[in-house]
Amino acid sequence: RAIQDTDDGEPSSSSNSTADEKRGRRVWRAIQDTDESLSRICEQQEREGGRMKQSQLGVLREDPHEDMRLLMENFTVSSLASAVRDREDTLQHCATLLSQNRIAELTKILNPYERQFILSRRRSKEKILDFRGGFNNQNIELLRKGLNRMPRTVSTAYSKRAGVVLPLCNVDGIPCILFEKRSRRLRAHPDEVCLPGGMVSEGDDKTIIQTCLREMDEEIGVGSESATVLGVLRCNWGEVHHLVGVAVTPVVCYLGDLDKFQLHPNPDECAECFTVPLELFLDRDRWVHKQHYAPFFTGGPHIIWGLTGYIIHRLVIDLMEQYKVLFDT
Repeated sequence: RAIQDTDDGEPSSSSNSTADEKRGRRVWRAIQDTDESLSRICEQQEREGGRMKQSQLGVLREDPHEDMRLLMENFTVSSLASAVRDREDTLQHCATLLSQNRIAELTKILNPYERQFILSRRRSKEKILDFRGGFNNQNIELLRKGLNRMPRTVSTAYSKRAGVVLPLCNVDGIPCILFEKRSRRLRAHPDEVCLPGGMVSEGDDKTIIQTCLREMDEEIGVGSESATVLGVLRCNWGEVHHLVGVAVTPVVCYLGDLDKFQLHPNPDECAECFTVPLELFLDRDRWVHKQHYAPFFTGGPHIIWGLTGYIIHRLVIDLMEQYKVLFDT
């Protein structure tokens, strides 16, 4: 039987601020004794790491690594080469104007590159994703459209296929993501935070979506009738394969409003289910980045890392950060 623990093991408090901090958080435990040793190890490892470094405004994004990734993944070689040639022509023309002391003409060319004008142009193109009051038909449709615009191809070179559900849900009117903490009795990745999912069953699954929904039903008791499939989240399949040795496809689903009667963790596979408010994932200070490792998220009841951390981070930077996102204050 699933046991709901909304206090996360902490003593109760009458403070309004404490109550507000716990809104949108739920924990369903299938077993009582959970071992936190893995989380402590992760915390110790990440204390040696660093956080994402900020740079100038860049071409598309401020972060230089993210800027380069978006340029390489979204533009052809010929278009990038043309842009570099145009930029070089502009710089050479500016150098000529400077050598001739034609400052007025030089100023006119360089003004659009000033910080204030770049920010103004980006703000004018901003699209709003309004999560005030939780997930609703309007913001769910925007997410669906955003996912459908992403290229989604998996190389046939990968013989091992798997899928995971990225479950979106409302808790207390707060938009959240639902996670599992794997059972300690499992041989593979015991006691780790993960998303519902598993390997493709060649005999049973006709699509990767069927794989995801079947596994979610088996692990936490949420059937396909309770899930609205929004689309597939694009990932760098080479990076995913490097992390886990399998081509994993994340399928984004919306589960609606959760309550304590909807989740039934299978104790053989899942020790606990818990939710984390979506807003926390957009706070860069809650992420830890370390070279050669997937991002670590430290803002929930358990550290989220490995493939799960990678997928959630891709959701944030590839989808959420395409919008100006609004939450309840």
